[in-house]
Amino acid sequence: MPKPYRITVAVLAGLAILMFAYPCYRIGFETEIDYNEGWNSFMQLRAMGGASPYSRDFPMFFNNYPPLSFYLVGLLGAVIDDPTTAGRLLSLLAVAAITASSAMVTRAAGGGRTDAALGAATCLGLFSAFATDYVGVNDPQLLAQAFLCLGFAIYVGTPATPVRLGMVAALFALGLLTKHNVLVLPLVVSLHALWRARGAARITYFATGIALAALAGLAIHLLYGPDFFRLLLAPRTYDVGRGFLMAMEVFGHLQSALAAVGLFLLLARKEDTVTTLVAAYLLGSLVLGCLLAGGAGVDINIFFDTMIALAMGTGLAAKRLRQQTGLPAGAPTLLALVANAGVILFSPEALGRFGVDALGELDQRQALFREDLAYLKGIPGPAICESMLLCLKSGRPVWFDPYNTLQATLTGRLDPDQVLGLLRDHAVAVVQVSSTREHPVDQAPGAQAMPPRFVNMGDPVFDELDRSYRLDRVGLSGRFYRPR
Repeated sequence: MPKPYRITVAVLAGLAILMFAYPCYRIGFETEIDYNEGWNSFMQLRAMGGASPYSRDFPMFFNNYPPLSFYLVGLLGAVIDDPTTAGRLLSLLAVAAITASSAMVTRAAGGGRTDAALGAATCLGLFSAFATDYVGVNDPQLLAQAFLCLGFAIYVGTPATPVRLGMVAALFALGLLTKHNVLVLPLVVSLHALWRARGAARITYFATGIALAALAGLAIHLLYGPDFFRLLLAPRTYDVGRGFLMAMEVFGHLQSALAAVGLFLLLARKEDTVTTLVAAYLLGSLVLGCLLAGGAGVDINIFFDTMIALAMGTGLAAKRLRQQTGLPAGAPTLLALVANAGVILFSPEALGRFGVDALGELDQRQALFREDLAYLKGIPGPAICESMLLCLKSGRPVWFDPYNTLQATLTGRLDPDQVLGLLRDHAVAVVQVSSTREHPVDQAPGAQAMPPRFVNMGDPVFDELDRSYRLDRVGLSGRFYRPR
């Protein structure tokens, strides 16, 4: 194996590990990393307290996630006495499992150790560079992906025995019970198993999957009743323009990998079973990602399958280039650099952010966050927090879910006046807001404008805040409003 190739892969792996050190470093800080952390922590605490995560006790708090992560993270959170840190830790372990799975898939196709290391380095680099709002964050997306990737790595290994395929079905079930948008790998593997698996192995795979689905459905119905399915299937708004911008942003990050690895998978898709499956995985992930990108609340996580498929495809492509006669010896090295060009170009920004935070920025933010906590604790009465982790850590009940409440009002499931009436009547003692209006007051009505990435508070809420509340404080967590 050419020495430059081994050195290049080692450098890429070192760069990926260095960037991955950033989410590892910040795991114990109190400050909120992502909007979802407070929401998930509240659900995990409810699950550990014996309450239903799908209860109607809070008519302005909605849960459209499957239940498994609330109990897995909640159990670890009960052990270490902090569900937020527990969720962050499991997220880091999930990324490690996804990275290892990428290497395992390359090895299953006959790739060497360096090829497998390239697949792993590409995977870790992509996530550490472009998904730091999810890596090491209390959110179930990566945990679900880890279950599925491990199942896929087992599936492409040999031999395809009933025991192995039963394990694959079980891991897929765990993934889908953790997050419901991880559909591509189960679909690709199930179609392949239906077409190619033989005898007892195929029967075991589908029988295990059907049995687990039936068992999970029965348990969910007995534990939560119809509320689970009502909330899981609740509609949300969809914006084609927002979806287009989201897809273009992701493709901008991944363009070199998509060009090089996508071309390889297109040309070599019938070369062997593993390559065929990874090619189908990449195509399916792109189709599903583009279709769902316009959904409200959707982030780069909808393209995580694309990133994983590209990492696996990078290892496969490098293996094929090494084995191909008549090519320059530097072809695998060039591929490694092209596939990771986006990561390499973005690494100064990622490492710079790490350096700034490690040199005191995170400590300062934590101190400012504690000041917001002290302020909130000093105000009696109900609170609405856009940063739900702030309310949770201040010891207040988290009864208002800004994003899902907005979606419920926009889709006709909740009367908007129920929210606005709380503000008109000064029923809320303090309102913490970190976002801004969807349509600024100085924007001409009907004028074309860039749609915001996320909208958690509708414009009518901001209008009512202006009428009925006054700005009382500006802190790290945003603006705090008190009744006039």
